[in-house]
Amino acid sequence: MDKNKLFLGFMTAALGLFLLISPETFISFFVILLGIAAVIDGVFILAATRDLIVDPQYKKIVTVRGILSVVIGLLAVLLPKIFISVAWSAMAYTLAVYLLISACLQFYTITKLHRNGIMIRQSMIEVFTSLIIAVVLFIIPSDSIGVFIIRLFGIVLLASGIGLVFMQWHNRPEVIIPDSVETVENKENEIQNNEE
Repeated sequence: MDKNKLFLGFMTAALGLFLLISPETFISFFVILLGIAAVIDGVFILAATRDLIVDPQYKKIVTVRGILSVVIGLLAVLLPKIFISVAWSAMAYTLAVYLLISACLQFYTITKLHRNGIMIRQSMIEVFTSLIIAVVLFIIPSDSIGVFIIRLFGIVLLASGIGLVFMQWHNRPEVIIPDSVETVENKENEIQNNEE
């Protein structure tokens, strides 16, 4: 039995149960995590990618994108603590709009990077990820659809976790405890005694 897989199964089932019981809390947690990620991304953009190519227009767009990322991220983390009831939905929509704008700005910078012979695969993955998360954020805050999707995801995670735990338990090695243990030496002595 793989203890790591067993632990993963329990954790997956617990997360699924959490999504089923309290989808609203998950949305809040998700928004805060995205806010933290946006701040980190903004700092990275300002520190590392602004000077990749010598182009004033590129530098301006990357700077705007980095500052926007930091500001929206900080709002996502701090604002819901101040205005708890309305802020979660508002911040989810704000993050979704930010991700769409950021993807468009980044798509423009990708064309500039590509023309200068810089690898763009990572940036393309980031653009598509931003678009997918934006769509999720537009869907999640609406009470009926968002909660339904989160609960559905919770059911899938709960079932997967329980299935993984059951498989690990079912495939555990069989341990047989013998009634008595005889060594070869004891067996030889017993045979000699019988012969005498």
